[in-house]
Amino acid sequence: MNATRATVTRTATVLATLALLVSVSECSLLKREGVERAGGPVGAEGPAEPPPALSPPVVDTRTVADWPDRPVTGESALPPLRARVIEPGYTGETFLKRLAAGRGITLKEREKVDFPGPPVWHAAGEKADGGVVEWIAAVWSFDGELERVTCSVTATAVDRIAFLRQCAGADRPAGTPAEVRAWLDGMVPRVDELFATGPGLTVTSPLLRRGATAAFLRKWHSEDRGGDTYELHLFGTGAGN
Repeated sequence: MNATRATVTRTATVLATLALLVSVSECSLLKREGVERAGGPVGAEGPAEPPPALSPPVVDTRTVADWPDRPVTGESALPPLRARVIEPGYTGETFLKRLAAGRGITLKEREKVDFPGPPVWHAAGEKADGGVVEWIAAVWSFDGELERVTCSVTATAVDRIAFLRQCAGADRPAGTPAEVRAWLDGMVPRVDELFATGPGLTVTSPLLRRGATAAFLRKWHSEDRGGDTYELHLFGTGAGN
């Protein structure tokens, strides 16, 4: 009886050992062949996922025709500003020299600027006196034709409106300085009203458009410009824009 039980035990042990050897051998063979029972290469966690598709860049196709018709805050409401030549052959030299000299500002030599796109020329100058900063800047095409004029003045300046009115008097061929000045006088209070609704706002006016030129007024805070600041921008929009 005992002998029979021992024989059965030995037999079971042998069978278990054989089963283990078969299992190990099969596993080794499968590994050598580079597969597992679940399928796929050894060490892989499953089929590799394809890289996520890259989204195409978002291009803002808005133009000056989409400019808001009321003062707005921030930048998202504004279309991209792509200044063009104000008038073929117009350099604005006479106007800029007269404006700068009248305000006691010296414009620095032009510097070439390589924006994304065609290179342009840029010049600027400023005057600081008693916490008030006046600043004039201009951008020309690489051929020397005026594309943009920007004038800024600290909002606390006593003669801030006079300065902005002088900046609006560009003698550009397609412009009407008297209309720009009248528009400016009416726009300042509208910009002021929205600017006063909260701290740290940047407020931009609607456009004044005349032919292939446009103007807008901006008010924002800049420590470099003496605090709250007005900016008047005059620029070319290009024919048909």
